Amino acid sequence: MEGGEGGSDIWYCELVDGEWGAPVNLGPTINSSASENYPHIHESGKLYFSSNRAGGYGKLDIYYSTQISGEWSEPRHMAEPINSEADDFAFIAGEDGALGYFVSNRNNSNDNIYRFISTIIRKSSCDELLYNNYCYEFIEENAVKYDTIPFIYEWEFGDGEKAEGEIVEHCYPGPGDYTIRLNLENLITGEILLAQKSYFLQIRDFEQPFIASPDTVRVGQSINLTAYETNLPGWDIERYYWNFDDESIDVGDNVVKSWESPGVYDVQLIVTSSKDASGLSKEACVSKKIVVE
Repeated sequence: MEGGEGGSDIWYCELVDGEWGAPVNLGPTINSSASENYPHIHESGKLYFSSNRAGGYGKLDIYYSTQISGEWSEPRHMAEPINSEADDFAFIAGEDGALGYFVSNRNNSNDNIYRFISTIIRKSSCDELLYNNYCYEFIEENAVKYDTIPFIYEWEFGDGEKAEGEIVEHCYPGPGDYTIRLNLENLITGEILLAQKSYFLQIRDFEQPFIASPDTVRVGQSINLTAYETNLPGWDIERYYWNFDDESIDVGDNVVKSWESPGVYDVQLIVTSSKDASGLSKEACVSKKIVVE
């Protein structure tokens, strides 16, 4: 078809009001001067396809790409045993990616269907990592009522710190219970009006697993990812499980990782508790995107 990148390409059409639109080429990120075939869109949004482009094990290999902000990421080559030196293609996987099928002519065979069961845990989705905020803005809304009388507005933040002004900002050292008091000083009479207003502020950390790591790293750069700031009250945590979105995993609350290809990787941290008296365990998962340049 005119407008392709080389050999066979992957195209898509949109269904609008019951009618299929004109085919659109996925472009040079997905399609190469070689051949791309057997596309499969997974529930996670990943596009799996086969290609005989350079950089594979030999013949047709299975690749995947993720669409981020409307753009497809650089395709990543799936490792053994999915890919081999033979032709591997027509990959499909279940919702959680733990079970699936593909076709291969490995072992000098004709095209056979293979089933795989992955031991890698990968959630179809995790909660987005939330960041605690300990900084607040305080406003004296009635200040305009006293604009003919000169006052000094003094705020006591309940952590030993003070500030003056009708509008002030303050960052607390961490979670806790704080009582905020507003004192007024009349600059004409010198009278000090203590605790004209009082507020109770309760600051709590988000209850979640927590990923501490750089947001951007270089290809081949080793970084530490830690789960030390995980906040799951009442949990007896048994395991910290990391999925790095490149078919690799690690276990522990402090791990070292490097990526060999540029892209945006959706790192998952899955935390599991010990089993309770009923034999049940709890699980929580967060994700964080790390850019590899």
